Amino acid sequence: MEVLAGLFIIIPLFLCIIDLSAIVVGQIVNDALAKRAARAAAQKKTAGDANAAATTIVSSYQVNGIVTQAQLHNLTFNPSNSGNVQIETRVRINVPAPIPIVPLFTNGRFMHARATEPIVMLRAEVP
Repeated sequence: MEVLAGLFIIIPLFLCIIDLSAIVVGQIVNDALAKRAARAAAQKKTAGDANAAATTIVSSYQVNGIVTQAQLHNLTFNPSNSGNVQIETRVRINVPAPIPIVPLFTNGRFMHARATEPIVMLRAEVP
C-alpha cells in the first residue's frame, strides 16, 4: 500500500522535473538564438540589412522535439544616440509530459528572449 501511495507522488514529481528541464533548456536555446541574431544584425549598416541578417540566423535554426517555431519577433535598429540593435525572438516549447492541471506544463508554451548588441558598423563622429 505504501508503495502504491509513493508512486502516486513520485511519478508526477518525476514528470514535473522532466518538464521543468525541458522548459529551462528551451529558454537557454532561445537566449542563445537571440544573442546570435543580435550579433549578426549589429554587423550591418542599415535596418534592412540587419533585419535580413537576423532573419537568416533565426530561420536557419534546426527545430527539434522541444523547441519549435523559432521566429524573429521584433527588431529595433537604433543607429543614433545609443547605437545599438535589440532583437526579440520567440520560440514554442513543447514539454515532454504535459500536465493539464498545471498551466506551466501545458504543451505549446511560447517563450520570448531579448538581446541587445552595439552596432559595430557605425561611422565615428568626428568633431
